[in-house]
Amino acid sequence: MTDIENNNFDFGINVDPASNKEDQSNIKFEDSQEEALQSEISLNVKVLGLGGAGLNIIEAFSEANHPGVTCYALDSDARALESISKADTMLIGQPICRGLGCGGDFKTAEKAVEANKTELMALIEGVDVLILIAGLGGGIGSALAEKITAFASDSGVLTLGFFMQPFSFEGARFSFSESIRDGLRPHLHGLFSIPNDLLIQEGGNDQTALVGFQKGNDWILNSLRLMINLLYKKGIIDQDLGTLKRVFSQQGGKSFFAVSDQNDRFELEGDSIAGFVDSFLLCPLFHLEVRPENLDNLLIIIKGGPDLELSVIHKITSEITKKLNFKNSLNVGAFIDPSSLNSLEVCILGKTEIHDTTSNVSPSNDLLSEDQAGDSMAYSKNNSERGNSNKRNKVHRSKLTSKLAIPLDQQEEFRFFDKDQNRGYFQDTDKNMYKGLNLDHPTYLRKGIKIRIK
Repeated sequence: MTDIENNNFDFGINVDPASNKEDQSNIKFEDSQEEALQSEISLNVKVLGLGGAGLNIIEAFSEANHPGVTCYALDSDARALESISKADTMLIGQPICRGLGCGGDFKTAEKAVEANKTELMALIEGVDVLILIAGLGGGIGSALAEKITAFASDSGVLTLGFFMQPFSFEGARFSFSESIRDGLRPHLHGLFSIPNDLLIQEGGNDQTALVGFQKGNDWILNSLRLMINLLYKKGIIDQDLGTLKRVFSQQGGKSFFAVSDQNDRFELEGDSIAGFVDSFLLCPLFHLEVRPENLDNLLIIIKGGPDLELSVIHKITSEITKKLNFKNSLNVGAFIDPSSLNSLEVCILGKTEIHDTTSNVSPSNDLLSEDQAGDSMAYSKNNSERGNSNKRNKVHRSKLTSKLAIPLDQQEEFRFFDKDQNRGYFQDTDKNMYKGLNLDHPTYLRKGIKIRIK
């Protein structure tokens, strides 16, 4: 029995005429049907590029002209917005910055964002999926991300964020970005961060800065394209908005993504497929020190040409689930692109939920139905009824199940600390800083030493 057979799969195969190599006559007809269908779909997806880093990505994403998706570029620098030709633009903080930008000053950026509070709240009204893209360097992108996620937090909008972080050698700026990221996490259903240190590991010694930053942009762009395929295109293995909501059902927790290169090629022979999978599993995003373990939910999106076979999908999903040691219910979406001969793209999105052991989860923040949400709230409710203290300790549910299975009246009380002395095992501790460097980060990351995993 293969590893993939140990999982429960949530997919139904819908054979698309475009997947038949011998009959391509219906491709144009199917495409026209798809466009007509998209015009009737009420699904409202908005992608917001926030600040300088977000503008670069949103412009590149908008050039592909994804039907049904509205793209916005938001910045306090009027000159930067003039370079945006495809996405809608919004100048932030005109009374504060006069269109000249905020100079990377977070206090000024906060005031600028506050000046457009009404417009920002209107921006998320009626949205089903909100995707934010920003750099967390402490400027307008950070301030916008903080304010917009706060607005969307109680709105029932599925909110995802892709964020770039400064280099660790930037000292205080990097530490500030981590605090901003940690503040955003409780308000987002999925938070994906890319530290700039990772770009050093990916490129060669002669890699230019432009090439390095473009690599990070491509990771986000490729993930966005495949996610939009999932929401709008008919696949040979279909998933939809409901799947995305199931994977990212609650706010908070830790999220993970990895994606292949858009131009990766492969042949149908088994060895070439295995080589493709091996190459994909070397993606640096798999080896981030902050990558969550014990994933609760996993979504794999696969896009290939008309020659894509079920055996290839089986091989890819088997290797990925084995790599991640994932044994839970697996969601798979697969799509055919008639123009992509001998090419293959893969994106994985995962989530580890963090459960609160002392307070109830608000049903308004859970994207599942009330019945489904009720099961996931059982841990919090039981602990509340048992009279736990008001101190909030959040842990992964794998650490709770065995303890909660034992009735309280059958447990013997044994305490190592007095209540006032107990610091808690799952609370944040201060970072070990020395001359602006975070010593908690591995030396090879702090010094930019490249390591290849073979």
